[in-house]
Amino acid sequence: MKKFLVLTALTLLLSACGNTESKETVSSKPKEEPKQAEQKEVKNESKEPNKDETGKTVFEEAGQKGKVEGGTLELLKIKNVNETINISPLTVTVTEIKLFKMTEMDDQFKTEMEMYNDNTPLGDEMSYLQIRYNVENAEERNIEWNGLTNIVTDKGQQIDAILSDFIYTDADTQSAFLGKVKKEFADGFLIKDSDISKVKLIWGASMDADSYQDITAEQQVEYSF
Repeated sequence: MKKFLVLTALTLLLSACGNTESKETVSSKPKEEPKQAEQKEVKNESKEPNKDETGKTVFEEAGQKGKVEGGTLELLKIKNVNETINISPLTVTVTEIKLFKMTEMDDQFKTEMEMYNDNTPLGDEMSYLQIRYNVENAEERNIEWNGLTNIVTDKGQQIDAILSDFIYTDADTQSAFLGKVKKEFADGFLIKDSDISKVKLIWGASMDADSYQDITAEQQVEYSF
């Protein structure tokens, strides 16, 4: 009886194995060779910076690099802002904030920039923020305004914007807005750590140019790259 049971079990087991082999034989397909994927070369090169109508080099994309007066300039980061700040009766429109790195600086340029670096010599490179903004006075009365007064980075650096601005434009010649006028500003500030992600801007109060009474208090905004 035991022999019969063993033989029966072996028969069933062999039968099952035979069925498996049959299924595998029926369902198996010839292996297909892998096809070549459609691939493209990744190019991280930035376009060469353009020049404006005056021949000045214009940097518009991060990574752009070019020769400028005093050395070689590279745009590290850019924030296209286009936002307004109400400092009534003035409206400040911040257009853009750029983070630059300057290398291969000549000796004359280094010497000129030392006064904005706590009167200490510059190393082989320097980093700076460039902030562009427009300001419009909406009233006929004369307004006194100190503009951008302080800058604070997320690396803990606080900058006196009035004393540290090294870019001089026509708008900087007079702090008063004599009636309904518009001014375009471009300010530059050395920074110690270029690995920044946020920058806080503090704007001065607007004042009556005759009485020097405050009209609108200081305002603060923060931007991220």
